[in-house]
Amino acid sequence: MITEKKIDFLKSISLCEEMTDKDVINFSQHCLLKRCPKRNIIFLEQDPGNMFYIIYDGKIKITKISNEGNEVILSILGPGDFFGEMSLLDNHRRNANAIALEDVELFTISRNEFLDLLHNNTAFTFNLLKTFAIRLRTTDIRVKSFFLDDAQQKALIMLFDMSEKMGIVKNGDMVLKDMPSQTDLANLTGISRETLSRIIKKFEMNNIIKRDGKNIIIPDYRDFVEKFINEE
Repeated sequence: MITEKKIDFLKSISLCEEMTDKDVINFSQHCLLKRCPKRNIIFLEQDPGNMFYIIYDGKIKITKISNEGNEVILSILGPGDFFGEMSLLDNHRRNANAIALEDVELFTISRNEFLDLLHNNTAFTFNLLKTFAIRLRTTDIRVKSFFLDDAQQKALIMLFDMSEKMGIVKNGDMVLKDMPSQTDLANLTGISRETLSRIIKKFEMNNIIKRDGKNIIIPDYRDFVEKFINEE
């Protein structure tokens, strides 16, 4: 069933940029809504890959389990983000776990329909490749951060990564809504929760960030990036 709400959402996401109205309507016909409660496992590493996912509402985490049995968070994704495409492209099994961080609503597209879209919708294919390039760039920044000795710099890069993925710019400030728990953020950052908590408080005291409940605001985001991310 095609709904105006679904069409408006798809028009707003980067995956559908430059699509004609006709293309978006056609794309929407492939999207089926799936609801997953908080902590629900969407798929596990080594599961067969047969579905592509677009997040309509909520957040999910992409994880792996270390050799020591600890969860390692590779990424946190929110509305408008997509996942699950790699195993559809290479026909291999899933290489990570996808778990709902909160109640989520997902649009799902079957493997055959996903491949048809790649072959027949140039805008979709280009947007997919563009997102891959952005992810590679942010992943490169994150990988470099793991070799840093400075926990504060790791935390700054985590805030930059989250901002680029799901932040909203308002009057030059970056707004990160409904941030994940500090335990998940610490896992994502590669430092302890206690250390991250101290760093976040220090950032707040120095006006690098502001907190409003579960929201984090980075005042003058452009200055933040120039000062802390592009300082080299």
